[in-house]
Amino acid sequence: MSMSKDTDESLIARNIRPADIKCLSPMASEWWNAKSGPMYTLHDMNEMRIEFVIDGLIETNVLKSWQKSEPNVFQGLQIMDLGCGGGILVEALAKRKAQVTGLDPNEALIEVAREHIAPQEDIRDNVRYCLETIEDHCVKYPNHYDAIVCSEVLEHVLDKKSLLEAAAKSLKPGGSIFMTTFNKTFSSWFLGVLWGEWILGIIPRGCHSFSLFISPEDVMKILEKSGCRRGKLSGIFYNFLFRIWHVHSWTGFHYFLQAVKDKTE
Repeated sequence: MSMSKDTDESLIARNIRPADIKCLSPMASEWWNAKSGPMYTLHDMNEMRIEFVIDGLIETNVLKSWQKSEPNVFQGLQIMDLGCGGGILVEALAKRKAQVTGLDPNEALIEVAREHIAPQEDIRDNVRYCLETIEDHCVKYPNHYDAIVCSEVLEHVLDKKSLLEAAAKSLKPGGSIFMTTFNKTFSSWFLGVLWGEWILGIIPRGCHSFSLFISPEDVMKILEKSGCRRGKLSGIFYNFLFRIWHVHSWTGFHYFLQAVKDKTE
């Protein structure tokens, strides 16, 4: 799928900092290099993200506790990966039998995602990729998704209120939005931007602006107005020496957040 220049600029203006599009697009060809590519930290994060979604859906009774270890744990569920990039999380969800929609306004990344899944006959029918914004998507698919994952996306979004409100519209009553992002603290700037990008180089340089970081409290202030309540909240930290993500109680740097849509909505 291709877009006109005007349409592409409109998508970017509504959602993503143009500098981030320029930063991420050239990485498309190496997106699936899990060993040493620029997105290796996202590959390493996948199992933790899947566990967080499963645990959150068990707590809200969308899933049963006995399903946690089932290989088809997401069978029958509609899940969106909002800001899916090249499809790393999308494929992991599809392998557990979710019906997955990958949504992203970056054409280069959507093309990579489609190319990567095309030969995978076991999961490709469980996936669709959409080159559009959530603001447009929610009009066509209101109250549609059992879960929406918005992982490593909010720190790139200019209008968080617009994105989060639209995500809530696409969510079924009783469904959950799962987010991972940087808190807006000195620690997140020092560890995420200064050390992560400019000193250690774990994160591609220039891909984050501290001004776009957001606290879990501010996320929930937006979502509460859309009929959502806070669910699970945990801190996360990446050990780059051992390439392991850790879950802990400190949310001052990087966090997981679940928001649950009121069933009366």
